[in-house]
Amino acid sequence: MRLHAGRKTIALIGAVVTALLVGSGADVATADPTEPAFAPQSIVWPTQSDGYVLGGVACGTATCPAEVLATHNGGKTWTAAGRTHNGLAKSGEPGLTSLQFANAKFGWAYDPYLEATKDGGKTWTQVPLPGGEAKVLNLLAAPDGTYLVTSGCEIGTGICDDRPLKVWRAPAGKSTGWKQLDVQVAADDHVAMDAEGSTVYFLAAPFVGPGRLSTIRNGTVRPTSSVTCADAEDATITDLATNGPGRVYVLCMANFGRGHSDKTLLVSGDGGKTFRYDAIPGGLGLAGQLSVGPDGAVMLSTLTASLVYNRPTLSKSWRIDQEWLENSEHIHDLVQQSGTTAWVVERDAAYTQNTQLWVSHDAGASWQQTTLVPA
Repeated sequence: MRLHAGRKTIALIGAVVTALLVGSGADVATADPTEPAFAPQSIVWPTQSDGYVLGGVACGTATCPAEVLATHNGGKTWTAAGRTHNGLAKSGEPGLTSLQFANAKFGWAYDPYLEATKDGGKTWTQVPLPGGEAKVLNLLAAPDGTYLVTSGCEIGTGICDDRPLKVWRAPAGKSTGWKQLDVQVAADDHVAMDAEGSTVYFLAAPFVGPGRLSTIRNGTVRPTSSVTCADAEDATITDLATNGPGRVYVLCMANFGRGHSDKTLLVSGDGGKTFRYDAIPGGLGLAGQLSVGPDGAVMLSTLTASLVYNRPTLSKSWRIDQEWLENSEHIHDLVQQSGTTAWVVERDAAYTQNTQLWVSHDAGASWQQTTLVPA
């Protein structure tokens, strides 16, 4: 099952996205007692039955800890599992933004801080970053271990051009024993990761131009290959996914501007040695996150147009529903629970309690708002 890769999969669009989202007017958190008590921020499904949601709670203080809700019956009922030590982070500030679980018990809350749980979110431990690094940029809870991308730049200082990013691995189920991997990542590179069994695909790419794809097996880094988008001189790689041995998918966009881009899906059956290029029809939205189900169903979210493109299993045609969400809302954390059910979060809980969780039960053909009420 596809492991959620975190909100940093769209970080490379940086200045472009910042300008666009500021123009749309971000919501500001208020103390309105009529607002919901729990605002979803990040969702993950380590199994089809076990799901977790990280969110904000209206506790009336400036440093509210984040809360984690859990379901173990596929989403029929949700319970309050526990609270993290840190609250949700606004852009460039301390706290947490994303959630991942390797299985039904062991998981992480991260970006830019790091916390771990071994009991399904009931209790959380603050984890010091390896090597004295300052912040977490990306994390992958793979079956064979946890992979971490860190920066030595202090929180709130942005990118340090003279300090490359570092990549670390800890054994499965452990929050200690980190070892640095020999993967070269520039300070301003965008990183996307996904895992199939003990194989991790690690893609680092500049703002424009070819990316560098490394294959990591049980912590050993294999030779790097180049990944080139269709419009190489004006293209950006935004995300990567895998759904089977040797099956690698890469999402690219080119000729991008306010609210539009040319999007291409690269598909490989040989572990990224060669790719087939599939153009995605429709120019609305900047390419964001990519999700591929075990059965081959593909979904991708967009920025600024607030849309989800999807291609069902065994289909050559792409679908898009343009009626389900207001234009220019920030949507993120696109994840497939099963071959028919997918989820996505609207807005950021660090800024407003008025975030929304959307679900599709027909493989992306239609979407409905859903409210999580702990039992």
